[in-house]
Amino acid sequence: MIGTSVRTCVRSEWSGQKPSCFGLNQENDYAMEKPPTILIRHQNGPIAQSNDGKLIVYPGTTVHLECLWMRRFGNPKWNVSHDYRKYPEGWSSDEGRDPQLEFRISIMHAVKDDSGSFTCVTPARHTHTVEVVVKAVHCNEIQVRRGLSASTTETMMGTRVLFSCTNGNALIGTPEITCLPSGNWSAPLPVCESVECGEVPIAPNSNGSAPRVAILSREVGGRAAFSCPPGYGLRGPSEAICLPTGEWGGPFPSCVEVQCFHPGAPQNGYAQGTPPYRAGDVVQFNCNPEYMMQGQPIIACQDNGRWSGGLPKCVQACSYPGTAISGRMSSVKFYYSIGESITFTCDAGLELRGAKMLKCLKNGKWSNAIPTCVNPDAVNVRTDAKGVFKRDN
Repeated sequence: MIGTSVRTCVRSEWSGQKPSCFGLNQENDYAMEKPPTILIRHQNGPIAQSNDGKLIVYPGTTVHLECLWMRRFGNPKWNVSHDYRKYPEGWSSDEGRDPQLEFRISIMHAVKDDSGSFTCVTPARHTHTVEVVVKAVHCNEIQVRRGLSASTTETMMGTRVLFSCTNGNALIGTPEITCLPSGNWSAPLPVCESVECGEVPIAPNSNGSAPRVAILSREVGGRAAFSCPPGYGLRGPSEAICLPTGEWGGPFPSCVEVQCFHPGAPQNGYAQGTPPYRAGDVVQFNCNPEYMMQGQPIIACQDNGRWSGGLPKCVQACSYPGTAISGRMSSVKFYYSIGESITFTCDAGLELRGAKMLKCLKNGKWSNAIPTCVNPDAVNVRTDAKGVFKRDN
C-alpha cells in the first residue's frame, strides 16, 4: 500500500493521503527501498484468499511464509500479532529453495489460535503483512439429483467438484464448481435434462436447391446427414451434431450445380458430347480409322465434379483382316495391336494355301494376305501367256 492506511473525515475532507495498492514483483526485483514480496506455500491441507485479502487456512494445514530479501544485506525478522506459540523461522534450507533469498516462518499444523498478522520487516524497515485466519470452512453438502454424477462428496474449502450426466441427458449449467473461502460454492449445481434438437435451419439457395436432411437422432450428440439432388454437389460439412444447447452445430452446407471440365479428345481420335458438362452427362470417345482405343470409350460427369474415368488413347493398329473360307482364325477382333500375330487353320480335309501366320506391322498393315483353304484333289485350271488352258494336278 502507498498512502495513508487510516483516514478520518475532518470538516468534509479526508485526512492523509489517498491510498493505493501496487503489485509486488516476484522476478529479480528485491530493491531495498521496496516492501518485500512474500511467497506462500502449504501442505497437508488447503488455503485460499478471501475477498478482503486475508489468507484462510484450513485447520491442520502447514503454511510456510517466505519473505524475499537478499541475505547479504542482513536478516529480516517476522513479527506476529500474538504470542500463542513460538514459530520456527530462518533462511529456507529445503531442497529446491534459495537460502540466500527466502527468509521463512512456518505455521505447523495450524489451529484456530494461530490466527493473526504475520509481518516481515526488512533491515530497511519496509514491511509486508499477511493476515492469517485459521478456519474450518465447508460448503453445503452436495445434493446429487437424479442422473447427475459428482466426482466427490467432499465439501472442504478449495474442493473442486466435476459433474457429468449418467442417463444420457445433457448437462445444463457449469460442469465444475469450487468451494470458496466464504463457504459458498462458486456456482449453482447443474442439472441433467433431456435435450432434443429441432429441425435443421437450412434455407434454400437462390436456385432453390437446398440440401436434403436426414436426421438420424435428435438427442444430444445425434447426427443429421446432408445430401443434394442429382446434378448438385455438397459444399460444406456432410453432417451436423446436436449440441447440449438444443441447437444443431453449424456451419451448414449448400448445394451447388456440378459441372465437369472439358475432357478433351485423344490424339488420333475425337469426342462426342457438347459442353457444359453437368452431373450425369456422358462423353463418348472414338478413334480414327486404323487406330484402336486403349481405355474407357465412355466417361460420365459425377456428382463430385469429376469424370468417372480418364482420357483413353488411340494407338495405331491393324483392322480385321477377313476370314478364310472354310477356315478359322486364332483371334477375332475389330483391331489388333502392333506386333500382334494371328494364325489360321482349315477345316478337316482342306489344305491351307498361303501364310499360316499374319503379323500386325508398325505401319498398321498385315505382313501377308489371308490364306485360303482348298481341296487338295481339286483341279486348278489356268491359262498360259498364249491363252491356252492348262491343268495343274
